[in-house]
Amino acid sequence: MNSSIRSTMRYFAALLIGLLPFASALAQYNQKGRIHLSIGGSAGAHSTELKYSLFGFKGTDTDGAVTTSVPIQIAGAISNRFTLGFLIEPGRYVPDSASDQTNGFINVALEPRLYLINGERIAWTASAQLGGVALHIVDDTPGAKVDARYSGGAFGLGSGFAFGIGDHVGIGFDLRYLVTNLELRAMEYNDASVTDFYSAKLRTAGLIAQLSLAFRFGGS
Repeated sequence: MNSSIRSTMRYFAALLIGLLPFASALAQYNQKGRIHLSIGGSAGAHSTELKYSLFGFKGTDTDGAVTTSVPIQIAGAISNRFTLGFLIEPGRYVPDSASDQTNGFINVALEPRLYLINGERIAWTASAQLGGVALHIVDDTPGAKVDARYSGGAFGLGSGFAFGIGDHVGIGFDLRYLVTNLELRAMEYNDASVTDFYSAKLRTAGLIAQLSLAFRFGGS
């Protein structure tokens, strides 16, 4: 009798072990063929370095800046562990309260993402952002109006957690480190172009915290 019970237990144990890969695949937050959509809000703190040349005289200004943005992301799962997506992120630098400056930027990037942990209701991911940024700054100081446009490359690395609160809805939290290298493309001072004698490059590096509402559909 004991031998029969032990044989039955071994049989069920072997059966459960054999079914584990299938159970985990069914329960994973990300699955091959799944589509992920998200929209959120983010805030960042950045160091800035502006290198400029005015009539051949060169200078460098360093400062800090705070940004707010709205990251919009779409991605498709190539496998259970990997997605390839697209990020579009409009936002702005928070200007000094006493200034007459307004500005806006847009960050556009390809976004590969690796699922380090891919559980049923929780996922831990690592990601990269490969793309570019365009920045438009307008300063309406009376008698000294400035309109400047920068653009250039951007590279980011990130890590985050996704928490499923249903079969198709979740909450995501990400931290991203973003570096940009922007060149002055056009600049006007009181409506007159100054790029014949003035040039500039703007480099930034900063940490961005992001909270998103996420949706996921399909998958094998």
